Amino acid sequence: MYTKEEAQLMRHEFWHKMESKTRRLPGQKGKPKKWISDRTGVRGLDLRFDVNRDFAMVAMEISRRAEEHAASLWTKMESCKKLFESHFEAPVIWDFNYVKEAGDVVGRIYVRTEGNIYDREKWSDMIHFLIDNMIRLEDAFSELKDYLENF
Repeated sequence: MYTKEEAQLMRHEFWHKMESKTRRLPGQKGKPKKWISDRTGVRGLDLRFDVNRDFAMVAMEISRRAEEHAASLWTKMESCKKLFESHFEAPVIWDFNYVKEAGDVVGRIYVRTEGNIYDREKWSDMIHFLIDNMIRLEDAFSELKDYLENF
């Protein structure tokens, strides 16, 4: 078990290592990759990395703060399910009632793999999974963005 400070330092080291790996992606010219993340341009929709003791996940997250808006956005995503999933090799999980660690309920469309942020031996595989699948997620989102923006 790690102290709170040790765990925080290890998480920081993991994300720093991942950022370092993105510098070697085509077109980055030694600069870290800037992910879309919260800047999707679609209200209530974010792209997320999620890593903990059990898994590494890349997700499209729909905020449930405005329930009607979230339901409409979810329905639009479901209508594009085949196109969206065609970007991925791993199975895509659709969960409109995903409960985050903090207890928040969101809609999540995601891919995940087993992993443990506190096991350095698994970092390389986890980082490869995260980078590869976020690139796929951003590509899939880019194809659907115009459709999702227009409610």
